[in-house]
Amino acid sequence: MKITVRGLLINIPKGHEFEINRLMTVFSSAKRYGFKRLLEGKFKKGQIEKDISRKYGLNIRQSKDALESARQTIESQKKLTKKNYNNYSNKIRQVEKQLEKAESGRKINALESKLEKRKEKQDYYKNHIDNNTIPKVIFGGRKSFIKRCKNQITKEEWKELRDNNYYSRGDKTKKGNPNLRIIRKNHMTFLEISSLDRQNNNRAVKIHLPLYLPQKLSKKTGKINGNNYRQRVLEYLETGEAYQVELIKKQGKIHVHITIDESKTKVYKEIHTIENGVIGIDTNPDGFALTRLDKDLNYKDSQYLKQHELLYARSNRRDNLCGELVKRVIDVAKEENCAIVIEDLKFKNDIDVKSKFARIKNQFVYRKLLENLQTKAKKEVVQVIKVKPQYTSKIGLYKYSHQYGLNVHESAALVIGRRVFKQNEKVPKLLKDKLLTEEEKLKLDKANNWKQWSIISKKIKKRW
Repeated sequence: MKITVRGLLINIPKGHEFEINRLMTVFSSAKRYGFKRLLEGKFKKGQIEKDISRKYGLNIRQSKDALESARQTIESQKKLTKKNYNNYSNKIRQVEKQLEKAESGRKINALESKLEKRKEKQDYYKNHIDNNTIPKVIFGGRKSFIKRCKNQITKEEWKELRDNNYYSRGDKTKKGNPNLRIIRKNHMTFLEISSLDRQNNNRAVKIHLPLYLPQKLSKKTGKINGNNYRQRVLEYLETGEAYQVELIKKQGKIHVHITIDESKTKVYKEIHTIENGVIGIDTNPDGFALTRLDKDLNYKDSQYLKQHELLYARSNRRDNLCGELVKRVIDVAKEENCAIVIEDLKFKNDIDVKSKFARIKNQFVYRKLLENLQTKAKKEVVQVIKVKPQYTSKIGLYKYSHQYGLNVHESAALVIGRRVFKQNEKVPKLLKDKLLTEEEKLKLDKANNWKQWSIISKKIKKRW
């Protein structure tokens, strides 16, 4: 499992700061040059690397890193273009369905206007896909570029935004990372940077700067709170494995992002598994609903971990609240010594919604909660299993809510927990008798399980 540890360069002399800024400027320029050459498609990769090395005075490894960064930018843009095209295609189909049902002339005009805009966007992305091109990329950010055009930021601020990073891929044969190497001296941690200056033997002049790695000590006990990232990085260095380092300049400070692969040092064997039962989890905008089942599918208990502040808190505060909620879930799983079952949700921006719901949807924390939960569970060796999310809330509400006295979210979590054991949720006989005729019952029995629940759900909506 790869993790990224965020550090900080401290006590930087002015001369060394100048060298780092120069290195970032040259590397960023080389990346933009490689980006343009790749888009032109006239030269081979090896030829572009040599051109970068000769033009910008970088060693061949730095040239490879600059070109790789440019290649990744192009690949991500191509994937994003395809994703946006598919999303707008889905939005167009939804608007067309709404047009078929629309009756008033005012609503039809509004929908036709919306449909025309969606089709323009769809054609824009389709044109790029057909021609194997990508939308225009602005290094430094489009918003910042507009601010510069309006003279809201200075020329120096704009240059700093464009030339604010430098990164180096790791290499196991070079003892981790040859251009940005982490070393220890006298119980202190330093970052060794290969500068652009050359010695008489044509080797790069090395710069050594103190590197701060996060390590929180409790004021009361003196013990480390949370993860000891400093120790994890230092233990990883002893293995001699490759690690990636990226320098990012923000607000006058130089941040260091170190990416290591902990699977090289640790074997993650899940201890808390399905053999001891499961906790089904239904994810909601304001928290988690938890329902525990034993290995024989017997209902044990349920609870709702609610945090209303998730709905309106700012992004940093919301991230912190997500982390606290996830920690509570993992603590419950470890205490009960069982696995966690979550829904395998797909996050796409393909739903054409009204402005009010769009604002709510924009603050949805589904993705953040589930991603944090999976990452934390892996660290704490708790097994996480994904199941399909179809009709979990409907089945829970119509079948288990009254039986166990649960709310809709806790009953949905019960269905999620049962689904991991591949239980076929049959429609209760009571619902069939109340809602369906004999002929409809025969048709229902021939349909698959999810189709049956779809029919029942529609019948209930029509009746009440």
